[in-house]
Amino acid sequence: MATPMTIRADSLSLWQERAMGVPEQYDLALTGGRGGGKTRLLAALFLRHGEQHGSAARCLVVRRSFPGLQDLEAELQAYLHEVYDGAARYDGQKHRFRLPNGATIQLDQLEREGDYLKFQGKSFTLIAVDEAGQWASPALVDRLRASLRAPEGVPTRFILLANPGGAGHAWVAKRHALQTPWVPYTDEATGAEFVTIASTHKDNPFINQPRYAQNLRAACAVDPELAKAWLDGDWTVIRGAYFASVLDEHRVMFEPWSHIPQRDSTGSHRDWEWRSFLAHDYGSAAPSVTYVCAESPGCNGPDGRFYPKGSILLLDEFASVLDDEPNRGLGLTVPELSVHIKSMCGRWNIAPSGVADDAIFSNHGHMAGSIATEFRHSGVYFSRAQKGDRLSGWQMMRRMLADAGKPDVPGLYVSRLCRYWWQTVPALPRDPRRVEDVDTTAPDHAADACRYAITRQDLVGNVPIHWAT
Repeated sequence: MATPMTIRADSLSLWQERAMGVPEQYDLALTGGRGGGKTRLLAALFLRHGEQHGSAARCLVVRRSFPGLQDLEAELQAYLHEVYDGAARYDGQKHRFRLPNGATIQLDQLEREGDYLKFQGKSFTLIAVDEAGQWASPALVDRLRASLRAPEGVPTRFILLANPGGAGHAWVAKRHALQTPWVPYTDEATGAEFVTIASTHKDNPFINQPRYAQNLRAACAVDPELAKAWLDGDWTVIRGAYFASVLDEHRVMFEPWSHIPQRDSTGSHRDWEWRSFLAHDYGSAAPSVTYVCAESPGCNGPDGRFYPKGSILLLDEFASVLDDEPNRGLGLTVPELSVHIKSMCGRWNIAPSGVADDAIFSNHGHMAGSIATEFRHSGVYFSRAQKGDRLSGWQMMRRMLADAGKPDVPGLYVSRLCRYWWQTVPALPRDPRRVEDVDTTAPDHAADACRYAITRQDLVGNVPIHWAT
């Protein structure tokens, strides 16, 4: 029977050997780039845990889908066959390995809320989440910790494996990937003590490194920022695969204003007034996002900065979103949302009117009529955003982000007050099946509201979009 000492030194890279030395009291976040040997390290950690604790060791590794587990399944089979010379058994129906001493390694999928039910009441001593960035929200991932239980004397551990990109890039980066490698820290969301360990393909001597790098570049031919992140393991590079090449924080962000200018100092002509309006993306289970927006007449703002005519500025934001779960809303009703929206409008002295997602104008059969009607009854007036083709809207947004800071063309500018925008939009990935679109499983709610502001019409039902006076 194998013992922990039978993990041969030549079977692990120097990075993997160092990672094996992190005390088990710390959970692990295995980040960095692709091809660094994270899966091989996970197999070694499973093996050591199983050998140390025998039949009390119950390991679980999850991915969002069973097809996604196939590569991991094959690598585990090869690794355990090498170590145990065929003595480890695998049940293909239950997706479970059983080591000769009775320790088990379970493979399973966790895609949606209903999938979590099968883990309730079960106990595991080591849980790993592979490709954690595939979950747009960490809610289900965190909930797995409820199944992390062990008999007296057996340690428990939680391990995350993630590559840059994907729907969950923002939360993985914020909570783990941007932490100082090898230095313990407390994950504020869960209170767990973690160590982040980063690697790249250059840390893996068991692959053809030049060929692997070439394949990564080819796989990201239309997305060089993602290729750089995968190759270098730099989670700050991929400020979002979709907007990475056009979003420059220094050009786009501006400091909060105290007010919306009434008119330009050159005179009182209407053409020199700032047009203000709301842009709204509705959600209940998902976040609801509303922006106070202004369109520049072509003059300086209160900050002394010149904004070319037609520039769109997001001045303020209300986002009904859970902390650290950017894809989950607070479940506020329309009257509750309206109170927050009208309060925000009051701070800016503007009318609560603007544009919103076309979907809120559909009558869903309840007594209140459409969601837009509910808003109107609550004193907030929206008209259809006329968003038209989604891809055209994204292209307009990309162009205006790229033009921010130019003196002669309109750009898109976003205040530092719009925290949810800055939390989510820079990290939005491309749709892996449609690279010209944003991944709709990612938290795209702020981006959608912003897009409506850019593609809006000038009237909101029977209520004109407010002109600051």
